[in-house]
Amino acid sequence: MEQRLLAAAAAGRNHNQFPKSLNAFVSLISNPCTSDSTLTTTAETLISHLQSPNSNHQQILSLLSALSDHHPRLRREVVAAVKYFILLPSITIPALSHALSLLDPADSAALDLFSDESLFLTLCFYECGKIRKWLLRNVSIFRVRPSVLLTILLGFTMDPFPYIREAALDGLVMILNDGVVVEDRSLVGGCYFRAAELLFDADISVRRAAVSAVSEWGQLNVASNPDEYKRDLSDALFLQLCVMVRDMDVEIRVSAFDALGKIPTVSENILLQTLSKKPLLSTKEKIYPGQYTEKLSNIPATAAAFAFLHGLGDDFFQVRRSACRALQTLMVPSAEFACGTVDILVCMLSDASVVVRLQALETLHCMASHGHLKVAEYHLDMFFSILIDNDALIRSAMRKTLQFMKLQKLAMFRSCIENLIKNLELYPQDEADTFYALYRIGCSHRKFVIKIIQEVSQELEPSLDGKLGFNKVKSAGLFVLAISAPVSLERKTSSVPPQIFSYAVTLLGRICHGLVDVVDENTLLSYLSQCSRFTFTSTSENIEGGLLDFGLKYNRIHLHEKSNEVSSPSKTHGPSEFTSPLESHVKSVSCVKTIFQKIVDLWPLIQLGCMNEVARTLRSLKEETKLFTRDSHRPEGVIVFAMNYIHAIKLLGNAWAYSLSMTNLQLKGMGALEYLLGKMERGLTEMLYRYVGMTRNEELHILELMLVTYAIRLACGDTCHFEEYMRKLDFVLCSIEYLYKEGSFEISRFVTDLQNVSREIGNSEDKAVDMPYLLLNSLNLFSLQHIMLSGELKHLDAEVDVCGNDFRKPLPFVPGLPVGIPFEITLHNISSEIKLWLAISVGERSTQFVFLDLNEFGGSDEIRKFKFVAPFFRTHRVKHLVLKVSIGMESSSENRNLKRYNGPKHELIYLSRDTEVHLSMVVR
Repeated sequence: MEQRLLAAAAAGRNHNQFPKSLNAFVSLISNPCTSDSTLTTTAETLISHLQSPNSNHQQILSLLSALSDHHPRLRREVVAAVKYFILLPSITIPALSHALSLLDPADSAALDLFSDESLFLTLCFYECGKIRKWLLRNVSIFRVRPSVLLTILLGFTMDPFPYIREAALDGLVMILNDGVVVEDRSLVGGCYFRAAELLFDADISVRRAAVSAVSEWGQLNVASNPDEYKRDLSDALFLQLCVMVRDMDVEIRVSAFDALGKIPTVSENILLQTLSKKPLLSTKEKIYPGQYTEKLSNIPATAAAFAFLHGLGDDFFQVRRSACRALQTLMVPSAEFACGTVDILVCMLSDASVVVRLQALETLHCMASHGHLKVAEYHLDMFFSILIDNDALIRSAMRKTLQFMKLQKLAMFRSCIENLIKNLELYPQDEADTFYALYRIGCSHRKFVIKIIQEVSQELEPSLDGKLGFNKVKSAGLFVLAISAPVSLERKTSSVPPQIFSYAVTLLGRICHGLVDVVDENTLLSYLSQCSRFTFTSTSENIEGGLLDFGLKYNRIHLHEKSNEVSSPSKTHGPSEFTSPLESHVKSVSCVKTIFQKIVDLWPLIQLGCMNEVARTLRSLKEETKLFTRDSHRPEGVIVFAMNYIHAIKLLGNAWAYSLSMTNLQLKGMGALEYLLGKMERGLTEMLYRYVGMTRNEELHILELMLVTYAIRLACGDTCHFEEYMRKLDFVLCSIEYLYKEGSFEISRFVTDLQNVSREIGNSEDKAVDMPYLLLNSLNLFSLQHIMLSGELKHLDAEVDVCGNDFRKPLPFVPGLPVGIPFEITLHNISSEIKLWLAISVGERSTQFVFLDLNEFGGSDEIRKFKFVAPFFRTHRVKHLVLKVSIGMESSSENRNLKRYNGPKHELIYLSRDTEVHLSMVVR
């Protein structure tokens, strides 16, 4: 076989015949048993093709890359050939970028190439602008002296082509991000001021890159100067960026505010100027070095006028969010500036965007934690209206902010407690976090707690007929508040009636769940029991006692540490044992619909790459969904579907964030992204085929998510599997088009654009260059929609077991003879028309398939149990064998037949987990 493949590969020495020999090359390279002499011949053949101007260099470089990875001993020959190829004058830009990506700068074999300044300079002055652009985008891989790099990059900032100027600015930023040390103060200043000049470039992309360069080099300019100049230079940098907050481009305004938030120190008078339209007396006459306009090279301090108010009132939520986030950093050292922003931030709480409101609350939380938040009575109405907001994240953020507020009057404190209890009544699922907020607020306002508890103590007493009302929400909240009241452990006196602590014991489980970060159940029970025996002392005696030391975690918890949706049975009501099946189903569907709506609300956060916040919310939603599985052996199909959907959205968010943050995927590799997209593709395929009763709307939703998966993979430059995934993408597009024709649905802009892109890529001569740009434009049109569950979903599931078999009780076998394995199989919601296969695997490559004809077994489609003895033929001469067995359903996805004998003709969708079967050879 090896000689035949080698002959087929050798036939490719004729360049016209080379495409036909590709499969032979791939087989020889990927086969670990290929002999060394054959591999050497293969390498020589490929290298000879690489040096020919008529060859397809992209394909040859891919093969050489695979050869180098699979067989490291040939790496030196491959590197030498690629180095020679790079210096050829006829090299094209795609081939040059591909060739350079094969060379690792850390590899000793390629070190001399990347350290060659003459090669770097030669590439810089190529006539083709695209080559210069590629070089500037990847300048960090060359080991060239910083002075040479900076000189070249500064020169290219004056290039007549905008995309070269942009790439040069990005290169300046890349140098700093890679840790290159620039000690020449004048050179640092030159880079900074050149970037400042380009803030007024006519091209938008250049201005965007200039904002980033001004931010990075400006901070280095401040750090490299003596201490007596740092404050003025920092103020100058702040003013220089303030000039850009009024740019016409949204992304530039966002970048400008992001950069403002990175400046550690700014004079207070300039910060105050950002909140006022009129020039302040302290800033009216001050002038700083910088670029105020294209021709004016000095910046007045009044350039900061109204900057933040302009950003907070911007039409685009991305700008408002960025401006709000910058405030969070800048207000920390300046209490006066922080006080001036309170009214503005309170107004931001009524913003139409959830993302902006969350950021405003986080800024207020940060302000309160630093003691800068001065709350007036007219602020409270807005704060308390947030506590009954429909969005759980908003309510959670408001509760966390309230925990750090200092309320000056008893009326303000009373109103705060009343509204927290109202929050508890309207949203029982928030109970744990509301209890925690009540406790923290009580701890910081203990004198007010004493007065409130004494006012309501009669409400907490049993009624005249002896009935207890402790199950009321208000009573539970007041008990938590009472726990925060001061007591004297030494004198055994309490500032609240001691019987209240006894009443609180009746709600011990619920209270302890809310205070899980403060105390465990046993400690709380001990504390309540001890306090219930104390002597009540009036407030006039002024107890200076304290709380039992619970080890409260007073760390400044991030605003979104918990999503507060539902994380335990005490916060969300799952179907109880007394609920009828119909009521249970209605509750399940209602819960899942709510969860799906919450997931849609997370899409703006996913687009912005805020995956920490998204992951926390999805985790809490998954925990809420799990509550509906605790009382039943088999969860409903809609619940399983919801859990799979939440997992798919998490993978989508991670892949989206990863693809946005990756720079130069060809050089850094796509391993992590491929792993995420592969899991997402498998999960979506299972969702499409493992549920009965899906409507067209639900199928369209899943198919659109599959399109996003393929589009991200292709947009990030996965050229190795280009044909495979373009075929998959076209198949899904055809499926969507068929579903749209069958029903009265309006096709989305994302799908329409992707159809056009697919046709354009099919007609393109240079697909590798055109594909990423076109697909990225299509992805920008995608928006996650609310998936509507309109029917009862049935989950196709299977269980396979071998009773009494484990590593201690293996089944005997004779090598070379088949062995019968007795299986007990249970099928759920699987009709007899479905083709099922039993897959029995030894290792990863050897799998035997056994067909299951369901017409031969009894039972109904809803549940079918039977015993089946499957023959296993591949019994090797080994002492022990461990088989992995699972059940798969044959699908017709992509309508593609597999070249497989005695097995399924289409891909399998696996319905069961792997079950291990242990075999032991009979010793004669």
